[in-house]
Amino acid sequence: MAYTEHADAPIYGRLVQERGDVPDDVRRTAENVWREVERAMAFKQASHWQPFGRGQAQGPGAGQAQG
Repeated sequence: MAYTEHADAPIYGRLVQERGDVPDDVRRTAENVWREVERAMAFKQASHWQPFGRGQAQGPGAGQAQG
């Protein structure tokens, strides 16, 4: 919803002039974050990345046989 869509609401027009089009800014930021998340998830799936603690040994000597 850009400012031009609310031209019939004078208070909205004044707020946009004073503060900027906050809903539009939030929408753009959310879209950018969504794209970044999609890229990160695509990387995770492509690399078969797993965080520590999901079947991977941690720390020095982890996973070595003791004896």
